[in-house]
Amino acid sequence: MEKNSLKNSYDNFLSKVIVGIGEVSEMTKIPVRKLRYWEEKGIIKTVDPQSKSRQFDLANIKKIILIQELIDDGYSLDGASKKVEERISKIGSLMTLIEI
Repeated sequence: MEKNSLKNSYDNFLSKVIVGIGEVSEMTKIPVRKLRYWEEKGIIKTVDPQSKSRQFDLANIKKIILIQELIDDGYSLDGASKKVEERISKIGSLMTLIEI
């Protein structure tokens, strides 16, 4: 399988699994109110910002979990968000180097 094809398949998978905000809150133990705040700040993104129901894809759920772990370790919300974005960027860069 070509490396771009593998990355596209992975990205496609992450975007296909959609979970409502209540379920995300249950899974992550993060209150819905906090998730809404993070969304308002632009830290996480819902699948459809125009929709009244907030739903997240797996990529954003992973991001939520990582941010909360960093906050638990003492980072501020902004610091944790920035660190997670840096990690995501590095992983994206590494994926382009992998040849299968």
